[in-house]
Formats: sequence, structure tokens, C-alpha cells
Amino acid sequence: MNLLRRRARAFTLLEVMVAIAILGIALLGLLSLQHQSMQSVIRAQQSTRASMLAQAVMTEAELERYPDLGVTSGNFEASFPGEFPDFRWERAVQASGTFPDVRVVKVLIRYGPTLSQNFALIEFLHSPIPPEQDQLQAAP
Repeated sequence: MNLLRRRARAFTLLEVMVAIAILGIALLGLLSLQHQSMQSVIRAQQSTRASMLAQAVMTEAELERYPDLGVTSGNFEASFPGEFPDFRWERAVQASGTFPDVRVVKVLIRYGPTLSQNFALIEFLHSPIPPEQDQLQAAP
């Protein structure tokens, strides 16, 4: 009789297999959550890098005080050799249209393995030299 009681307390093979299957499904779910979390961290890092690089390009435009009209572009190899191979910049400078002494500077950073992600920064820069009097009188 003692032997029957001991057998009744043991797990059957089917119970062990069901427990392992449930554990496997739970671990698979946790692994998926970990992967999504890592992808979010990578996206956040790239977005932060793009914003800091955009600010660096905008700072160069600010140092020019009143940049020339037009579009320029490039990469960050000269400033940061080997640091940002998947990042490219483009700077477009336009007249504001409303104020003759204000320029609109738009910096666009393309990044990612296929350069498919974008980060844009726009700033208005005022000319440090006041407009001439004849330009002010010619404007209606």
C-alpha cells in the first residue's frame, strides 16, 4: 500500500509535457517582448543621433550669420570620421517671402541602412545687417 501512495504523488509524463509546453509558450512571449524593446532602444538612439547632427548642421548655418540661398548636402565624414556612415544631411536656405532680411533654413537628416528615415529641423535666421533704406521705401 505504501508503494501505491508514492506513485500517486509523482507526475505523469503527460503532465510534465504540458508544463514544458506552457513554459515554452511563456518564454517565447517574453523573448518577443525583449526583441521589441531592443528595437525601440535602437530607434530612439538613431533618432537622438539624427537630432544632434541636425543641430550641428544648423549651428554651422548660424555661424555663417546669414547663409546664402540654395541647397547644400553632404555626410558627416569630415566632421566625425567613421562615426555616422548611415547619416546624410541636406540644408535648404530660402527667403522668408514676408521679410527681406529673414531666411528660412531647413536641415534634413536622412538616416538608417537605406536612408529611409528622416529628421527635419527648421529655423529662421535674421540678417545682422539692417536692410538699406531704399529697399524699405520700395516695399509697399
